[in-house]
Order: sequence, then structure tokens, then C-alpha cells
Amino acid sequence: MKQIISNTAQVKSYNVKIVKNAFKELQSGTKTTISRITGLSVATCNTILNELATTGEILEVDSEYSNIGRPAKAYKFNGNYSFICCIYMSYENKKKIFNYAIVNLLGDIIKEQSMIKEFIDHDVIENLVQELIQQHENIEAIGIGVPGVVNRKNVIDSCDIEELGKCALAERLIDKFGKAVVIENDMNSIASGFYQVGEYDEDTSIAVLSFYKDNWPGTGIIVDGNIVHGNTNFAGEVSYLPFDCTHDEQKELLKTKEGVIRIVSKTICSLVAIINPETLIITGTILTEDILEDICSVIRKVIPEKHIPQIRLENDTNKYYLSGLSSMTLQELNNTLI
Repeated sequence: MKQIISNTAQVKSYNVKIVKNAFKELQSGTKTTISRITGLSVATCNTILNELATTGEILEVDSEYSNIGRPAKAYKFNGNYSFICCIYMSYENKKKIFNYAIVNLLGDIIKEQSMIKEFIDHDVIENLVQELIQQHENIEAIGIGVPGVVNRKNVIDSCDIEELGKCALAERLIDKFGKAVVIENDMNSIASGFYQVGEYDEDTSIAVLSFYKDNWPGTGIIVDGNIVHGNTNFAGEVSYLPFDCTHDEQKELLKTKEGVIRIVSKTICSLVAIINPETLIITGTILTEDILEDICSVIRKVIPEKHIPQIRLENDTNKYYLSGLSSMTLQELNNTLI
């Protein structure tokens, strides 16, 4: 009997989810419209719509008139029913950049701010989350983006913001606030954002490479629409490629034009040979269009022309960072409601 109840509850949760997703794609809809889109019966849709209207997750709008009978009730999705907060950090030119945004269920930005901090540890992040929840009580999930390696236990193994290294940040936030939490590497978030904004086909592969002064390079990789994390979430740590120099020497090489051409071209050739991406986006303060052309010249000597991806330079990745992180956080929130 318990199994039957469990299955029934899961079916209902699934039906509610697909009704909500249908509303997200519509300006408004009736029970008949939603039934046609979802394949659920009109009676089932009517029950779900009544429940969602009671909780405020959908809002009644002007009725859709017809020539026969009473006008049908129409509803729209209430994007502001719940919010998520995204806190995403980067380390550029020896500056610790601390960003946050409040985002609604439709991905619209309600509020955002960026600042430079001297020090960012778990207390700084927890205090901001607490402040934001006090201001917006309907925050239901938290997304964290960090310039570092996040292991499968959601512990930050290493981080360019050193005070966050070895921090079990996700666990701390869950324990303190009882909200769904997503913690993700910055480059994976940026790559995910590029993939979504670019509206690539589902089977497309792309990579985003970052090269900032005084930073080791990193990569976010999307293959067939999915982030490549690897066995220990180490995928994309391209600074560990065999460049025939130490880690510290690599950082010094990236201060010279010749070194940049050498490191970046070898990195791109490795990625092309391994994942064969359609598009490769390069970002960072040490690259210019002129240097990129020199890099492409080296690549053409190594990789056959037909296998070379579209390579482009993108200096501002902040919107992609937020887009990718917010999308993952909204997905996590959606999954917790099933």
C-alpha cells in the first residue's frame, strides 16, 4: 500500500511539474490549452490549476472569450512566486570580485550588485545570504560560483580565493538556511551560460577558455549539452597539461606574448584533439585580436583545417556566468519539488 501511495504522489508531482513548465512557455493559458500541450486530461489540468491558483503559483488573468458558453478562466505563471539568490565570485588581476543577483523563476534578474572585496570567506557569504533572505523571504535556493575545484562532496578543494579552499560551503549553507544549494566551478557556469544563450543544438560541444593575468588558465567544457566534470570534478583544469614547465613557470610565461601564444595554442590543440568542439570561446585580459590571430596561425600548422572550431574572443563573461549558474540553481530547485 505504501508503494502505491508513493507512486501516486510521484505521478502527481510530475504532472504538476509539467503543467508549470508549460505555463513558463506561455503568456497565458486555460485548462484546455494546458491539456493540449501536456497531454494530461482536462480534468487533471483543472485540478492542478485550482491548486496552483490557491497557492499563488499561477495568477488568473483576463478570461479567454468564446462564442459558446461561459468564458474560460485563463492563468499565467507567477515568476515572482519564489526567488533564487546567486553569489558568484572571480579572481582577476589580483582582485577578488564578489557578485550577487536575485533571480525569479523565469530567470529574470530582480536585483544585482558587484563589488571588490579584500577578503571572502564562508562567513562573508553566509552573512550576505542571511541579509538577502531577510529582504526576500521567498528565496528558495542558493547558487554559488567559485574560481576553484569543487569535488563530488561539494567541498571546495582549491580556490583562487584562498580563504575558501577546503571549505564545505554547500553543507554549511544547507545546515544554516535549509535551502537547496548548488555550488559550481566558475568556468563550468560560464560555459553553461554560453551554451544556453547561444541556443546550440543538443548534441553540440563547446569549450570556454580563460586566460587572466596572474591566474592559471581554466576551461569549461560542454559535450552533447552536458557539463564535463570528470571522475573527480577535475575536468577543465588545463593548467596541468604537459607544457614542459612548472606551474609557476607557466604563470611567468603567460606574462609574455610568446608565452601566451605557446600556452594558448597548445591548450586549444589539446581540446580540439580530445573533444572536437564546434565553438571555442576565449576570454581573459592577456588576449587581444592580434594575439589570437597569431595563435590561430600556430593551430593551423598542427590541426587539419576541417577540424578547427570557430574560435572567438569574448572579454565580458559576467552575464554568461550568472546565466549558467542561475539556470543550474533553478533546475536544482525544480528537482527538489518533484
